[in-house]
Amino acid sequence: MPSTPASDVESLSEEARHHPQSLEGGSTHPVTLDAHPDSVQNFPDLVKRLTQINKKSSNQIYQSLIAAEAYLSKSLLDLSDPENRFAASQLQDWTIGVISSTDAFAKEAPYAAEPKPVIPPENLARLCSLKATGLRLLSHLQDLQVSSSNSLAALVACLATFTDLHDPWTNEDAFNLARSMLSQHLKSLKDAAPDRLDDLISQLLQTYVKPLFIKSKSSVLTDQGRKAIAPLPGAAVPSDFESGSKPWKFQSPHIVTVFHWILEQLDAAMVEKHWPLIIPPLLTILDDVFIQLKIRGCQLLTILLRVVSASLLERSGLGEVFHDTLMPYLLFLPSLTVEEESIPLLNATYDAVLALTLTRYDTTESKPQKVKTLDAIFRYGILKGYTHAGEKVKIAELLVMKSADLVNALGIYCVKHLKDLLPIISTILTAPFATAYPPLLEASLQLLRAIMVNGWPRVAFHRAEILEGLIICWSRIQEEDRPTTALLTVRKKIKEVLRAVVQLLSGDPEMREDLRLIRACDPRLETTLKV
Repeated sequence: MPSTPASDVESLSEEARHHPQSLEGGSTHPVTLDAHPDSVQNFPDLVKRLTQINKKSSNQIYQSLIAAEAYLSKSLLDLSDPENRFAASQLQDWTIGVISSTDAFAKEAPYAAEPKPVIPPENLARLCSLKATGLRLLSHLQDLQVSSSNSLAALVACLATFTDLHDPWTNEDAFNLARSMLSQHLKSLKDAAPDRLDDLISQLLQTYVKPLFIKSKSSVLTDQGRKAIAPLPGAAVPSDFESGSKPWKFQSPHIVTVFHWILEQLDAAMVEKHWPLIIPPLLTILDDVFIQLKIRGCQLLTILLRVVSASLLERSGLGEVFHDTLMPYLLFLPSLTVEEESIPLLNATYDAVLALTLTRYDTTESKPQKVKTLDAIFRYGILKGYTHAGEKVKIAELLVMKSADLVNALGIYCVKHLKDLLPIISTILTAPFATAYPPLLEASLQLLRAIMVNGWPRVAFHRAEILEGLIICWSRIQEEDRPTTALLTVRKKIKEVLRAVVQLLSGDPEMREDLRLIRACDPRLETTLKV
């Protein structure tokens, strides 16, 4: 991706040393507009002045971007004039180079020889505003016809950098502007020719993604993006000892967001064609030691699996590679992993491993293998995770929610797990302090609904355990002096599930007798358990 001669870190650090006030609202040589804003004849002169400023001064760049954006917002630029069009193209390229770098926001390599300069938060906020101003400037040049495929790729890569609100260099204004401009460019490409988007994706992967990941390629992959039968002995293992080994992580973290955007644009044909360019960076991110990057890797894999065929995973051998990579993440639990990191990682991992399983085994012939894999996920992930969750109610909530997804994926085959699932549900609903955390109760009811839908033939056998949990929880909420809105919602859902259970088993004589005895014990249940 185009970059400025001096990185964000260098410019911010140098300016903070020599001009401490410049990054805190002070002004150092601001660019002014001598010409009247409506005089478009002076636009080339303005661009010439802007593109010649000192790029080591982020304050001067900021002032220049504001000046140019103000000029274009008040002027109707005639792009039919060759001189204006050339100047606009220069301004666009300059702006892209100014706002594309994200090294100031990159993590520091844990064993780097030279420590990364410390940049105050207010300076990073200023830099974030600078990038948003640059995007506003680019939006004024949206009607400019990009002269070459290289320029278009540079522009799209720059815009894709700001398509994730979780990134520290992106704010809401930048996000909305980038998404809007990208949408317009994609529409223009699709209207122009069907293969234009494919060419753009190819160039983005070749020019911007591949060079940053080339030094950290996984040893389990061949150059064609397939599983290596026997990894070369003594092959270099990417490490975090030097930032140069992973430039995508320690120098240009925005490339992960760009790669994310690229995956969102792919269809099945593009995936097949660009497979060798897609898989190495994806597996590198997925297998990284940083928890946040593992989460991103799981999310990227889930996006890719929407358009990947089972045959491609089978031919490449990567279905097994992805499965073996994901499964250990199911046990990244407290206290070895802090809860704030464990929850999003578990959430992303369960989504990815479930999507992977459903994609790999999508035929009738492969159903036994699908059931076997889902059983392993349940036993190795859900049951072990719940056992080790202890008093971490948010972890328990997540595992119960993911259990519902697994039950829906298993269908009738979920009945083999009822002996483990129903005691978990009953324990949650009957716990003395269950009403202290309503989200866990809601998750348990959601799981119980999934069991009733998919394993209904065995519900009658477990009716006592089901009724016990529902009625005790309902009664405790009834006894609350001032139940919260969340508890009232839970009570309503319990009532709905109870009625569904009663309706499902209304033809069972033993069930009728059980209900009669329960109603006799508590008159409040008369209407709720009415058959």
